[in-house]
Amino acid sequence: MRSEQVLFKKSLHKDQFSCLGGKFIPNAPMRVYTTIKIGGPAIGVYIPEGLTDLKMFLSVCNKNRISLLPIGSGSNIIVTDKGLNNIFLKLSTPCFTRISLRKNNITCGAGVTINNLSNFAEGHSLSGVEFLVGIPATVGGAVFQNAGVHSKDVSCILENIECLNLSGSTSTLSGKDIDFKYRHSGLKDTIILSAQFKLRRAKRALIRNNIKRYLERRLLTQDYTAPSAGCVFKNPDNAGISAGEMIDRCGLKGKKIGDARISTKHANFILNKGRASAEDVLKLISFIKKRVKSAYGVTLEAEVEII
Repeated sequence: MRSEQVLFKKSLHKDQFSCLGGKFIPNAPMRVYTTIKIGGPAIGVYIPEGLTDLKMFLSVCNKNRISLLPIGSGSNIIVTDKGLNNIFLKLSTPCFTRISLRKNNITCGAGVTINNLSNFAEGHSLSGVEFLVGIPATVGGAVFQNAGVHSKDVSCILENIECLNLSGSTSTLSGKDIDFKYRHSGLKDTIILSAQFKLRRAKRALIRNNIKRYLERRLLTQDYTAPSAGCVFKNPDNAGISAGEMIDRCGLKGKKIGDARISTKHANFILNKGRASAEDVLKLISFIKKRVKSAYGVTLEAEVEII
């Protein structure tokens, strides 16, 4: 065990953690906390009871030079097999999963799931979030990734966020001031605490039909037969063809390395077909990139975050 880990755990046990609300899970195997069910141990996972606990815990991490990384639902993440000298943050307690309504604006904690947000919006006859239905993400993760489908993404409906910087200060950022791009927000050193979405009134029957349509499309095109991290690669700019189509046309559907397998349904998904390791997945990602580069002259960029 590295000295920084020992120092952190001593400080946490004696001086800090006993005074904090929430839960700290030491030596947490990240395969339990990621949708692809892969990953070695982190220093731990922290689930704060409230904002005061989170600020105090962040202070401990800063003093001991430990990175505190929000994990959300654990999708779009591949954690190394060797483990990490990091602590992962889950904002899943009631303080971070509240939802409120003011006129046509919904404000919700970063730990609210996308499906819960959608259900709340439908229940209040508000439309605009239906395109996100079925994405296995929390609100915080969806904002951070600028999640979306086709021409729609979170930036289209986001009014503002409340966030915590790594020095422990909170602030409110307008959606217009965030550097949103395709699957990018620029919020790297920021912990998203809550988000406000500006929606529009609509008949519930129309909203339900929209939800049904998006869910049916996801079930038809995406592979849920085994754990995955979601789409592995971003769609290239100005290529006229998606990353999945390129991989498919290279004849790579079904290709396996260890227990990591390219989906036969959606070529931009890598599935964990049993006991896949992060190394299996990373080798398969490298193999895909080389084949696509050779066939199309395009260097695919990962959408998943490799930690």
